[in-house]
Amino acid sequence: MTTRRTLTDLMNEVAGRAHEWSSPQDLGCDRMTVMAAWLASDDPVAMLFLLAAVHPRREVEKCVELATAMSFFEPMRYQAHLMSRRLPGMNFNGRSLFYFISLYQRLRAALQAFEDTERSRLGLELATAIRVVVPDPFTLVGPAA
Repeated sequence: MTTRRTLTDLMNEVAGRAHEWSSPQDLGCDRMTVMAAWLASDDPVAMLFLLAAVHPRREVEKCVELATAMSFFEPMRYQAHLMSRRLPGMNFNGRSLFYFISLYQRLRAALQAFEDTERSRLGLELATAIRVVVPDPFTLVGPAA
């Protein structure tokens, strides 16, 4: 009997061995295993962490889409607002918001303030919103318009 690995477990393993976050990380398992875990996941933090591991470069459009899709959650609404004010080409001091690692860090910090039951409910809603924007984490191809 094979136990099914969750995306949270997979990403915890990646975090333990990751070094240089400016290049794609070795996930340590095949693409089908990761896709199955992605589709079954209810952990939005692990989902954003996977996107950061696979796509470390700046992804302006997808980051804006993700923040907008998750804007029913106040911290993500604020993030989407900040992104709209710092569109590409604008000069500003500080870190760029248009990296998946930035969304991951913001969401992780925001969810820590909630109790387990509320975090679980929000997690499911946020994970669904992420999958709507990014059905395939390897290609970032969204649904056809």
